[in-house]
Amino acid sequence: MSEFVIPEYRIATDRLRVGVFIRLEGLKWHEHPFLFKNFKITAEDQISTLRELGIKEVICVPGKSDCPPWDASPPSAVPEGTAATKSAVDELWRIKQERAERLKRQKDLIARCEKSYLASQQRICEIMTGIAAADANSVEDVADFAESFSAHFLQDAESTLHLMRFSPQDENIYYHSLNVAVLAMMLGKEAGVGAEELNILCQGALFHDVGKSRIDRKVLVKEGRLNKAELDFLRMHPKYGVDLLAFAESFPKLALLVIYQHHEAVDGSGYPKGVRGAQIHLLSRLVSIANVYDNHCNKRNPADSLTPYEALSFIFTKQRDALDEKLLAAFIKCLGIYPPGTVVQLNNGAIGMVIAVNPQDQLHPNVLLYDPEIPPQDALIIDMQSDLDLKITQSIRPAALPQPIFDYLSPRKRITYYVNSADPAAQEGAQR
Repeated sequence: MSEFVIPEYRIATDRLRVGVFIRLEGLKWHEHPFLFKNFKITAEDQISTLRELGIKEVICVPGKSDCPPWDASPPSAVPEGTAATKSAVDELWRIKQERAERLKRQKDLIARCEKSYLASQQRICEIMTGIAAADANSVEDVADFAESFSAHFLQDAESTLHLMRFSPQDENIYYHSLNVAVLAMMLGKEAGVGAEELNILCQGALFHDVGKSRIDRKVLVKEGRLNKAELDFLRMHPKYGVDLLAFAESFPKLALLVIYQHHEAVDGSGYPKGVRGAQIHLLSRLVSIANVYDNHCNKRNPADSLTPYEALSFIFTKQRDALDEKLLAAFIKCLGIYPPGTVVQLNNGAIGMVIAVNPQDQLHPNVLLYDPEIPPQDALIIDMQSDLDLKITQSIRPAALPQPIFDYLSPRKRITYYVNSADPAAQEGAQR
């Protein structure tokens, strides 16, 4: 026999008490001092505030309440209209105003991050074109780019991994290279890689797949499984990548090794040489993890891609023997339990998408929330570090979302990341 669930119902605010979960109706976000329209009453001041605002009735949500409302109106702890009540209301408005100002600063930071991301993509496109033409100047450009790009990770102690939200026409073919560079360098910083090697790591990660330019496109885009000849051909791309850069004496030899080894596995199951364990350089192992993860999230057919949450789960359960165990644990720590791009539901019923994770506090990401009363361009972003009562209760596949929520959150067909540095100078540096 299924468990009976008490439906939601309307009650007078006079019947509220601490522990009752409510939903406000008929008020827009800027018309009340609470952060959410759905919340659990945690203090008598909240009840007094509702009465002070002239709200006579709210919706009670029994399934999320710790206790039922009062059967009858209890004596008010704080009479309506007292100085204490007005003071509580003023304090809530002050806190909400601070949140609004913090949100504006955060959106300004995101805008700078996205501007820097697009500039980085453009530079990579130009550099790759030069490399293909054996232009020695392009190799110098790689070194300059890597140096300025790594400043994100070296200058900011709390660089935040941020989801880029662009339409498909804004992307170019090098988003995978940039993703792998961002993810590998994030992991490298966590693993204690120094400045010089972080720069080399960036160069190796950016060019890890450059050898695919010598692979027949029919093989690269083939649907279904490759036959043995095609697979053997594809597995030549690490060597082809090294060959392509052989003309560039200034390109770091260690970066060439990263390109050559990025498909090797610690259990010996990788290629091209099938080396194992410590025979694979640390920087190569870093790139390997970033590459495996991004390939799961960004398959050639987006419909086949895993969500970031699913990708981490799959890697941990099915592929961890092929990857460096300690580095994989650090990678999961950096991305968080719910990586950027994951659609989630919170314990107050709100639905949103994780857009940023601070590696220092992976349990409390930034979440962009769905609210049909707020235009998508002004969508509320919740910093869960500031709202410790909020918790993620589940992840949701984007395809399972109702169409209005899907359209509002705009889950990416391609997951692309960048580093949201708190230092504007570091953002600008990567563009030069």
